[in-house]
Amino acid sequence: MRWDRLFADLEGQADDLELAERDVLVDELRDGTWAETSWRELVGGRTVLEVIGLGRVEGDVQLVNDHVVHLDSGTVEHVVAASAVLSIVSSEHRALDESVVTSRLGWGHVFRAARAEDSTLRITRADGTAVDGRVDVVGHDFVRVASDGGRTRMVPFAAVAAVTLSGR
Repeated sequence: MRWDRLFADLEGQADDLELAERDVLVDELRDGTWAETSWRELVGGRTVLEVIGLGRVEGDVQLVNDHVVHLDSGTVEHVVAASAVLSIVSSEHRALDESVVTSRLGWGHVFRAARAEDSTLRITRADGTAVDGRVDVVGHDFVRVASDGGRTRMVPFAAVAAVTLSGR
């Protein structure tokens, strides 16, 4: 009888140890999965972003890639540099499939589209200052914006925190 209790106790300890090892393995796998997950993979639906130089913007996610996050609020569109995002509140996981083309879209695409639509835009730079006008020229790493007075200003893509498009 004592041996039966001893073996039962040892089997119970072995089962507890096996469960503890399984829990550690599950935690390690979960941590590994999270370690490979980008915040951009979790952005979708109605989203609120805190943006360097701009503050809070909100809208429905249209595009997310390594370069930009495109939100449509219904009245204006915000295209935000992924590097300028400070925090995110997103209503759902990303529902948009990224293709080879959309994964590479960046500021050149945004500014050429704004020029084609003849949209008035506001470029918010990383320091919080803004440049308003219409796109005149899109270069390799800059955009030239013409103000209503005809004055032009070149803005390097690296200085852009966000672009707000109006005139829809």
